[in-house]
Amino acid sequence: MSGPVPPVSGAWSWPCRCWPPGRPRSIGGSRLRHRHPAPAGVVFLPRSRPGSPSPADLFFFHRAIGTTTVANAALLCQLAPVMVVAALWIFGGERPGRGLIAGLGLALAGAWLLVRDTGDRAGADIMGDLSAVAAAACYAAYLIAIKAARRSIATGTTMLVTTAVSALGLGLLAVASGEVLMPSSLAGWAAVAALGILAHAGGQGLATAALGRLPVGAASLLLLIQPVITAAFGWPIEGEMPSLVQVAGAMLLLAALATANPAVRPAWRRTGPAPLAAR
Repeated sequence: MSGPVPPVSGAWSWPCRCWPPGRPRSIGGSRLRHRHPAPAGVVFLPRSRPGSPSPADLFFFHRAIGTTTVANAALLCQLAPVMVVAALWIFGGERPGRGLIAGLGLALAGAWLLVRDTGDRAGADIMGDLSAVAAAACYAAYLIAIKAARRSIATGTTMLVTTAVSALGLGLLAVASGEVLMPSSLAGWAAVAALGILAHAGGQGLATAALGRLPVGAASLLLLIQPVITAAFGWPIEGEMPSLVQVAGAMLLLAALATANPAVRPAWRRTGPAPLAAR
C-alpha cells in the first residue's frame, strides 16, 4: 500500500459505517416506535452506551500492535469471550454450561497455536501486552452492551448510533495522539473505505444482528472463528502459508465451535420467536 493509513482508522471510516447493513422491517419499525414513543433525544443516551467501549477497544488494540509482538497482541485479544462469560457469571448470575466452558478452553488453545509461530517474541513489551488485555476487556464490555441494547432496539438503529459515538471518540483520540488524519494516496482511502464497508458495516453489523438472537457468551465464542478466516485469507492474498501447528490450532477452534453448539441450541429454543429488535 502506498501512503500511510491512520492507525486510528476507524475514525475516518464513519461515513461508510453510519449506513446500517440492513433496515428494520417497516412493520417492525412502526411497532418499535409504538412501544417506545419517547422522543429521540430522550432515548439517544441509552442507545449510545453500547458504542462507548468501542473507541477504547480500538485505541488499546492499535497501541498493543505498535508496542508488542503481533502474536502477543492477537492472542491476548482473544481473551474477550472469557471475560464476557466471567462478567456474566460474576455480575449477572448466568452460570455457563459445561459445553460453553469446554468450548472456551478449546478455543483459547486453538488461538494460542494459531499465533505462537507469528512474530518475534523478543519484541514483546509488558505495556503492550497490558494494552492488548485492556482491548479485550473493552471488547467484552462492547459485546455485553450491544446484547443489552438489542433487547429493544433494531440492528440498524443500534449500528447507526453506536457508530456515531465510536467515530466521535476515535476522532478525539486521533487528534489527541497527533496521528495522521488524512490518507495520502488513493490506496490509503481505499483501505479506509474497505474497513468501513466490509469490516464494520458488514462484520460488526452481522455480529450485532446475531447478538439479538444468541446468548452473548456463545456469540463471543463463535466470533473466535476470526483468526481461522484471517489465516485462510492470508494464504492466497499475502502468501502466508500456515504451518502444521497453525492448522492444528484452526482445527481446535472449529472443534470449539462444534462443542459450543449444544450450549447455543437450548438457549435458542428458550427464546422462542425472534424478538422485535432481532428482525
